[in-house]
Amino acid sequence: MENIKEIKQDDEEIESIDEQQSDATIVSSVIASSFWTRKSKYRKLTEKQKQLYKEMNDKPKEDVDKLKTNFDKNNIFEIENFNFWYDNRSKHALKDVNMKIRRKKVTALIGPSGCGKSTFIRCLNRMNDQIDATSYEGNIYFDKGINLRSKKLNTLELTTRVGMIFQKPSPFPMSIYENVAYGPRSHGINDKKTLDKIVEESLKGAAIWDEVKHSLYDLGTSLSGGQQQRLCIARAIALKPETLLMDEPTSGLDPIATSKIEVLINQLKQQFTIIIVTHSMAQAQRVSDETAFFYQGHVIEMDSTKRMFTAPKNKKTREYISGKIG
Repeated sequence: MENIKEIKQDDEEIESIDEQQSDATIVSSVIASSFWTRKSKYRKLTEKQKQLYKEMNDKPKEDVDKLKTNFDKNNIFEIENFNFWYDNRSKHALKDVNMKIRRKKVTALIGPSGCGKSTFIRCLNRMNDQIDATSYEGNIYFDKGINLRSKKLNTLELTTRVGMIFQKPSPFPMSIYENVAYGPRSHGINDKKTLDKIVEESLKGAAIWDEVKHSLYDLGTSLSGGQQQRLCIARAIALKPETLLMDEPTSGLDPIATSKIEVLINQLKQQFTIIIVTHSMAQAQRVSDETAFFYQGHVIEMDSTKRMFTAPKNKKTREYISGKIG
């Protein structure tokens, strides 16, 4: 599968890429400086960095409002040369990520803690924009080829079309009914019959209707952990998104609740694209169609889940799956 660039095979190549990214990070910070600060910083650059400065500074500005003409209709996201930094570029969290995410499939993101998985999915609905001192370069194209940076795609529209399910269930401190109706109400839907229909359909879609249909006006926070997570899924799908982002949605849940969420994921992929972060190799194999392995901010390998777990191409992938690194 040609979903990503093969960017490394061993530790030496990872170190080489990190050195290149370090130069790019230093040069980017110089370019972003004020005029006088830039002159001072430029003098301290190596000859290699000065050459990179010229290449980056002379690069024509990209028209982010332009559609990607070769966007594959079978994909929901196409990510190209994407980098992301925290803390004014002192922490390089994602490094030259290139991947394609297929429509109406479940894609699992695996890798050690701190490798960039959660940062990556929050980039897909621009949730990281709310964090101070972050920056990014590269492009993420959505649906028919629209750049996430385009002014034609506002944040409200994006977060409606790309729903988020967090690691810890987070129902609002209101009734089960109002939890699900909240999103449609915020979009101007106030007709009672319409809301009743949306709430019922969403709770059925999240496989929790039969458990709560006689207690719709009880607090959502009164439900068990697994039920709360399914309520949050119902709240997300009430807005009819194209994609659901799930950041370790079964972390902390008991095996029975976990099983119910996994069954639900397999049902939901008939209607939605699902991207799930998981630390469980078994869960990735049970629920996903494709798997991407993240390591130190890089996407090391991406393939069908079956091939990834039976015949990984990369040494680092084999070591992670076998438990040698983690």
